[in-house]
Amino acid sequence: AGKAVVSTQSTGEKTKNSSLTASALRPPPRNKYTSVSLSRPLKMKLRTLVTKLESFAPTNHAESWDNVGLLLESSSSPAVKKVLTTIDLTEPVLEEAKSKQCSMILSYHPPIFSSFKRLTQDNAKSRIIINCVVSGISIYSPHTAWDSRNNGVNDWIVNCLSYKRKLPITPALIDGAPSTSSGMGRIVTLKSPLSLTKACATFKQHLGVSTLRLGHADPLQWVKRHKDSGQDYDVIRTVAVCAGSGGSLLKGVDADLYVTGEMSHHEVLAVIAEGRNVLLSEHTHTERGYLKSVVAELTKHVAEDVEFIVSESDANPIETI
Repeated sequence: AGKAVVSTQSTGEKTKNSSLTASALRPPPRNKYTSVSLSRPLKMKLRTLVTKLESFAPTNHAESWDNVGLLLESSSSPAVKKVLTTIDLTEPVLEEAKSKQCSMILSYHPPIFSSFKRLTQDNAKSRIIINCVVSGISIYSPHTAWDSRNNGVNDWIVNCLSYKRKLPITPALIDGAPSTSSGMGRIVTLKSPLSLTKACATFKQHLGVSTLRLGHADPLQWVKRHKDSGQDYDVIRTVAVCAGSGGSLLKGVDADLYVTGEMSHHEVLAVIAEGRNVLLSEHTHTERGYLKSVVAELTKHVAEDVEFIVSESDANPIETI
């Protein structure tokens, strides 16, 4: 068995020996002792993944003005194998997603926000959506749902502090009752007071920036605020944070220090005049570092069958020069 068939054999002999030869070359049938690979390709149905993402950060806890959830559903990629996470969905990020064969982009900021009246090649936003449709890439945006969730973006911002009390500034409603762990913004009471200089250094290191902009509290208004406690100027006991743009959410919040990405000129003036300090890091610096930590959470709690990766092309659009 296994030898070549001689051409001088009769037709019957050829058939018989050919059958034997094929039988000898065929691999043996599998039995209980045969090694079988249990590995399978990573993938999950798109709608199943969306349900899990919504459970991870409930979209009903997002701000009412926001546009969160599944923004673009691809009909050509019903199963998701790889997800690219990013703060902003730009054209370089989209090209990265295509090169890495991602079938979903999880964009923190929603690339579809205000309504489209037409989709043309004349502007970047339209081109991105058209390209995603053509490339079979779905888009999901969590935005303020991630801000609100327990262990979300705002919690990440204050994780560099040692605090004894932490509450949302605007609590989310869970079963009709205000939550003590979910909602917009965070306000913390520190275990031990920090100097303003130390607080600035702590946030610079945590946010991964070399500079911050400081709105320094008016000294006379500081004294008025702390007339009962006699708290020294530039000593920080309470910190309120808001990812991104915190001018409206932080307005009037009773804290020694505000930390956010950006405020308008007049909002900063108002904070200073109230005898409070404010640190501004630029918008995405309050959000960008969260992506690295949340990817591990997504893999563990949302979808072990899906690979989540952080974009290498995504970057802060503002440079300090």
